[in-house]
Amino acid sequence: MQSNAGPGSAPLRRFDPPSTSPTAQHSPSDTGRSALVCFPCAGGGATGFAPWRRLLPDWLDLYGHVGPGREERGREAPLSSVDELVDEVLPDVLALPVPLVLVGHSFGAALAYELTHRLTLAGRPPQRLVVMAAVAPGATTLEPPSGDHEIELLWKQLGANTAGLSRPGYREWLFPVLRADFTAQAAYRPPARRSHITTPVTVMYGDEDPVVTAEEAAIWRTLCAGPFEVVPIPGGHFFPQTERAATTGALHRALEF
Repeated sequence: MQSNAGPGSAPLRRFDPPSTSPTAQHSPSDTGRSALVCFPCAGGGATGFAPWRRLLPDWLDLYGHVGPGREERGREAPLSSVDELVDEVLPDVLALPVPLVLVGHSFGAALAYELTHRLTLAGRPPQRLVVMAAVAPGATTLEPPSGDHEIELLWKQLGANTAGLSRPGYREWLFPVLRADFTAQAAYRPPARRSHITTPVTVMYGDEDPVVTAEEAAIWRTLCAGPFEVVPIPGGHFFPQTERAATTGALHRALEF
Protein backbone atom coordinates (compact mmCIF):
# COMPACT_ATOMS: atom_id res chain seq x y z
CA MET A 1 0.00 0.00 0.00
CA GLN A 2 1.32 3.44 -0.82
CA SER A 3 0.40 7.09 -0.83
CA ASN A 4 0.02 9.08 -4.04
CA ALA A 5 2.12 11.95 -2.67
CA GLY A 6 4.72 12.72 -0.04
CA PRO A 7 4.01 11.95 3.63
CA GLY A 8 2.55 14.56 5.95
CA SER A 9 0.53 16.58 3.46
CA ALA A 10 -1.36 14.39 0.97
CA PRO A 11 -5.15 14.39 1.51
CA LEU A 12 -5.52 11.15 -0.45
CA ARG A 13 -3.82 7.82 0.12
CA ARG A 14 -3.84 5.15 -2.56
CA PHE A 15 -4.07 1.43 -1.74
CA ASP A 16 -2.49 -0.81 -4.36
CA PRO A 17 -4.27 -4.06 -5.25
CA PRO A 18 -2.78 -7.36 -4.05
CA SER A 19 -0.90 -9.50 -6.53
CA THR A 20 -3.91 -11.79 -6.80
CA SER A 21 -7.55 -10.74 -6.54
CA PRO A 22 -10.60 -12.88 -5.74
CA THR A 23 -12.80 -10.61 -7.83
CA ALA A 24 -13.34 -9.90 -11.51
CA GLN A 25 -10.64 -8.05 -13.40
CA HIS A 26 -12.86 -6.09 -15.79
CA SER A 27 -15.04 -3.02 -15.37
CA PRO A 28 -18.81 -3.30 -15.94
CA SER A 29 -18.40 -1.90 -19.45
CA ASP A 30 -14.88 -3.24 -20.04
CA THR A 31 -13.84 0.31 -20.96
CA GLY A 32 -11.15 0.88 -18.34
CA ARG A 33 -10.44 1.86 -14.77
CA SER A 34 -12.22 4.01 -12.23
CA ALA A 35 -11.05 5.67 -9.02
CA LEU A 36 -12.98 4.85 -5.84
CA VAL A 37 -12.41 7.82 -3.50
CA CYS A 38 -13.58 7.09 0.07
CA PHE A 39 -14.30 9.54 2.89
CA PRO A 40 -14.39 8.12 6.44
CA CYS A 41 -16.69 8.72 9.38
CA ALA A 42 -15.97 11.36 12.04
CA GLY A 43 -12.52 10.86 13.53
CA GLY A 44 -11.55 8.34 10.87
CA GLY A 45 -8.84 8.20 8.24
CA ALA A 46 -7.92 6.29 5.12
CA THR A 47 -6.85 3.17 7.04
CA GLY A 48 -10.43 2.09 7.66
CA PHE A 49 -10.84 1.39 3.95
CA ALA A 50 -7.57 -0.53 3.51
CA PRO A 51 -9.18 -3.99 4.05
CA TRP A 52 -11.56 -3.28 1.16
CA ARG A 53 -8.69 -3.60 -1.30
CA ARG A 54 -8.73 -7.42 -1.34
CA LEU A 55 -12.51 -7.46 -1.79
CA LEU A 56 -12.75 -4.99 -4.68
CA PRO A 57 -12.16 -5.65 -8.39
CA ASP A 58 -8.74 -4.67 -9.66
CA TRP A 59 -10.19 -2.11 -12.10
CA LEU A 60 -11.13 0.08 -9.14
CA ASP A 61 -8.23 2.22 -7.91
CA LEU A 62 -8.86 2.65 -4.17
CA TYR A 63 -8.15 5.95 -2.41
CA GLY A 64 -8.90 6.99 1.18
CA HIS A 65 -9.17 10.53 2.49
CA VAL A 66 -6.65 11.59 5.13
CA GLY A 67 -7.92 14.78 6.74
CA PRO A 68 -5.72 17.10 8.80
CA GLY A 69 -5.13 15.83 12.33
CA ARG A 70 -5.13 12.10 11.60
CA GLU A 71 -2.75 9.36 10.46
CA GLU A 72 0.28 10.78 8.59
CA ARG A 73 -1.21 14.27 8.97
CA GLY A 74 -1.50 13.96 12.74
CA ARG A 75 0.60 17.06 13.42
CA GLU A 76 -1.77 19.29 11.45
CA ALA A 77 -4.69 21.10 13.07
CA PRO A 78 -8.05 19.53 12.12
CA LEU A 79 -10.48 21.58 10.02
CA SER A 80 -14.03 22.14 11.30
CA SER A 81 -15.70 23.10 8.02
CA VAL A 82 -17.01 20.88 5.20
CA ASP A 83 -16.20 23.61 2.67
CA GLU A 84 -12.59 23.87 3.87
CA LEU A 85 -12.09 20.11 3.79
CA VAL A 86 -13.52 19.89 0.26
CA ASP A 87 -11.48 22.89 -0.90
CA GLU A 88 -8.34 21.09 0.28
CA VAL A 89 -8.99 17.71 -1.36
CA LEU A 90 -10.60 18.92 -4.61
CA PRO A 91 -7.33 19.51 -6.55
CA ASP A 92 -6.07 16.00 -5.74
CA VAL A 93 -9.36 14.43 -6.83
CA LEU A 94 -9.41 16.44 -10.06
CA ALA A 95 -5.86 15.25 -10.74
CA LEU A 96 -6.94 11.60 -10.84
CA PRO A 97 -6.89 10.60 -14.52
CA VAL A 98 -9.78 8.11 -14.52
CA PRO A 99 -13.57 8.31 -13.95
CA LEU A 100 -14.55 8.85 -10.33
CA VAL A 101 -16.77 7.06 -7.82
CA LEU A 102 -17.21 8.83 -4.47
CA VAL A 103 -18.00 7.00 -1.23
CA GLY A 104 -18.80 8.68 2.08
CA HIS A 105 -19.38 6.98 5.44
CA SER A 106 -21.43 8.96 8.00
CA PHE A 107 -19.73 12.40 8.26
CA GLY A 108 -17.74 11.50 5.15
CA ALA A 109 -21.01 11.47 3.19
CA ALA A 110 -21.28 15.24 3.59
CA LEU A 111 -17.81 15.62 2.08
CA ALA A 112 -18.59 13.24 -0.78
CA TYR A 113 -21.89 15.01 -1.49
CA GLU A 114 -20.34 18.50 -1.51
CA LEU A 115 -17.46 17.24 -3.62
CA THR A 116 -19.95 15.81 -6.14
CA HIS A 117 -21.32 19.33 -6.66
CA ARG A 118 -17.84 20.85 -6.99
CA LEU A 119 -16.77 18.21 -9.51
CA THR A 120 -19.96 18.71 -11.51
CA LEU A 121 -19.33 22.45 -11.70
CA ALA A 122 -15.79 21.67 -12.86
CA GLY A 123 -17.16 19.50 -15.70
CA ARG A 124 -16.07 16.26 -14.02
CA PRO A 125 -19.20 14.73 -12.43
CA PRO A 126 -18.60 11.39 -10.68
CA GLN A 127 -19.93 8.18 -12.17
CA ARG A 128 -21.72 7.48 -8.88
CA LEU A 129 -22.07 8.80 -5.35
CA VAL A 130 -22.39 6.19 -2.59
CA VAL A 131 -23.35 7.36 0.90
CA MET A 132 -23.32 5.02 3.89
CA ALA A 133 -24.88 5.35 7.35
CA ALA A 134 -25.54 9.05 6.84
CA VAL A 135 -28.39 11.51 7.27
CA ALA A 136 -29.06 13.80 4.31
CA PRO A 137 -27.33 17.20 4.69
CA GLY A 138 -29.75 19.89 5.85
CA ALA A 139 -32.60 17.43 6.44
CA THR A 140 -32.08 17.27 10.20
CA THR A 141 -30.94 19.96 12.62
CA LEU A 142 -27.75 18.74 14.24
CA GLU A 143 -26.09 20.15 17.33
CA PRO A 144 -22.38 19.51 17.89
CA PRO A 145 -21.53 17.86 21.23
CA SER A 146 -20.90 20.51 23.87
CA GLY A 147 -17.98 18.70 25.47
CA ASP A 148 -15.90 15.55 25.59
CA HIS A 149 -18.46 13.74 27.73
CA GLU A 150 -21.16 14.24 25.09
CA ILE A 151 -18.73 13.15 22.37
CA GLU A 152 -18.05 9.92 24.25
CA LEU A 153 -21.79 9.31 24.78
CA LEU A 154 -22.53 9.89 21.08
CA TRP A 155 -19.68 7.63 20.03
CA LYS A 156 -21.00 4.86 22.27
CA GLN A 157 -24.57 5.40 21.02
CA LEU A 158 -23.38 4.86 17.45
CA GLY A 159 -21.72 1.59 18.47
CA ALA A 160 -18.09 2.66 18.12
CA ASN A 161 -15.33 0.57 19.68
CA THR A 162 -14.26 2.63 22.69
CA ALA A 163 -11.61 0.23 23.97
CA GLY A 164 -8.81 2.60 22.96
CA LEU A 165 -10.03 5.41 25.21
CA SER A 166 -8.13 3.96 28.16
CA ARG A 167 -4.80 4.04 26.30
CA PRO A 168 -2.47 6.91 27.27
CA GLY A 169 -2.75 9.81 24.83
CA TYR A 170 -5.49 8.24 22.70
CA ARG A 171 -8.33 10.40 24.01
CA GLU A 172 -6.17 13.55 23.74
CA TRP A 173 -5.48 12.78 20.07
CA LEU A 174 -8.93 11.55 19.05
CA PHE A 175 -11.32 13.98 20.67
CA PRO A 176 -10.09 17.19 18.96
CA VAL A 177 -10.54 15.43 15.60
CA LEU A 178 -14.00 14.15 16.55
CA ARG A 179 -14.96 17.61 17.82
CA ALA A 180 -13.88 19.24 14.56
CA ASP A 181 -15.75 16.69 12.43
CA PHE A 182 -18.96 16.86 14.49
CA THR A 183 -18.81 20.68 14.37
CA ALA A 184 -18.36 20.63 10.60
CA GLN A 185 -21.24 18.21 10.13
CA ALA A 186 -23.62 20.22 12.33
CA ALA A 187 -22.80 23.49 10.56
CA TYR A 188 -23.02 22.19 7.00
CA ARG A 189 -26.05 23.34 5.02
CA PRO A 190 -26.28 22.92 1.24
CA PRO A 191 -27.29 26.21 -0.43
CA ALA A 192 -31.10 26.49 -0.65
CA ARG A 193 -31.07 27.28 -4.38
CA ARG A 194 -28.62 24.54 -5.31
CA SER A 195 -29.69 22.24 -8.13
CA HIS A 196 -30.23 18.60 -7.29
CA ILE A 197 -27.35 16.35 -8.27
CA THR A 198 -27.86 14.25 -11.39
CA THR A 199 -25.07 11.78 -10.57
CA PRO A 200 -26.53 8.32 -9.79
CA VAL A 201 -26.77 7.86 -6.03
CA THR A 202 -26.73 4.74 -3.86
CA VAL A 203 -27.64 5.11 -0.19
CA MET A 204 -26.64 2.24 2.12
CA TYR A 205 -27.81 1.93 5.70
CA GLY A 206 -27.22 -0.65 8.43
CA ASP A 207 -30.35 -2.56 9.33
CA GLU A 208 -29.34 -2.30 13.02
CA ASP A 209 -28.19 1.34 12.93
CA PRO A 210 -29.69 3.23 15.91
CA VAL A 211 -29.49 6.58 14.10
CA VAL A 212 -29.82 6.16 10.33
CA THR A 213 -32.98 4.18 9.61
CA ALA A 214 -34.48 3.18 6.26
CA GLU A 215 -36.70 6.27 6.48
CA GLU A 216 -33.70 8.53 7.12
CA ALA A 217 -31.81 6.95 4.24
CA ALA A 218 -34.70 7.59 1.84
CA ILE A 219 -34.58 11.36 2.54
CA TRP A 220 -31.48 11.58 0.36
CA ARG A 221 -33.91 11.32 -2.57
CA THR A 222 -34.88 14.96 -1.98
CA LEU A 223 -31.36 16.03 -2.97
CA CYS A 224 -31.10 13.89 -6.09
CA ALA A 225 -32.46 14.21 -9.63
CA GLY A 226 -30.82 11.16 -11.21
CA PRO A 227 -30.97 7.39 -10.67
CA PHE A 228 -31.39 6.56 -6.99
CA GLU A 229 -31.47 3.45 -4.82
CA VAL A 230 -31.54 2.58 -1.11
CA VAL A 231 -29.74 -0.59 -0.04
CA PRO A 232 -29.90 -2.20 3.44
CA ILE A 233 -26.71 -3.81 4.77
CA PRO A 234 -26.52 -6.14 7.79
CA GLY A 235 -25.07 -4.44 10.84
CA GLY A 236 -25.00 -1.14 12.68
CA HIS A 237 -23.61 2.32 12.03
CA PHE A 238 -20.11 1.01 11.36
CA PHE A 239 -21.07 -1.70 8.85
CA PRO A 240 -18.46 -0.52 6.28
CA GLN A 241 -15.82 -1.86 8.70
CA THR A 242 -17.69 -4.70 10.42
CA GLU A 243 -19.47 -6.10 7.33
CA ARG A 244 -16.84 -5.52 4.66
CA ALA A 245 -17.84 -8.34 2.30
CA ALA A 246 -21.49 -7.30 2.29
CA THR A 247 -20.57 -3.63 1.85
CA THR A 248 -18.10 -4.08 -0.99
CA GLY A 249 -20.41 -6.59 -2.67
CA ALA A 250 -23.26 -4.07 -2.61
CA LEU A 251 -20.86 -1.40 -3.88
CA HIS A 252 -19.77 -3.59 -6.78
CA ARG A 253 -23.42 -4.26 -7.69
CA ALA A 254 -24.21 -0.54 -7.49
CA LEU A 255 -21.60 0.18 -10.14
CA GLU A 256 -23.47 -2.19 -12.45
CA PHE A 257 -26.86 -0.57 -11.63
